[in-house]
Amino acid sequence: MKKAVLIVAALLAIAWLLTGLFVWREARNEVVFLCGNFTPGVSKTSVLKQLATGEFLRLSAQHMTNGSRIVADSPYTLGHYRCVIEFDANDKVRRAGLE
Repeated sequence: MKKAVLIVAALLAIAWLLTGLFVWREARNEVVFLCGNFTPGVSKTSVLKQLATGEFLRLSAQHMTNGSRIVADSPYTLGHYRCVIEFDANDKVRRAGLE
């Protein structure tokens, strides 16, 4: 009986680990692949629409003196992968990249 409980516990731990790895990978892919879509000249509206498709994203917006910035990351990757999108005064992408 004890051995069966240990086996079930081990299987549950492995399932939990695999699920966590899958979610981490998907969250990372969202940040990395979406960030690649934001080339100079893309409108802020288009960026926000694309970011809204993310299931695992966390966004923060910051206003700067000569434009604005959006930082997209995921709590599932502990913020390790971050896409920083900088906009000019006309709300067009100036620069986007992973940090």
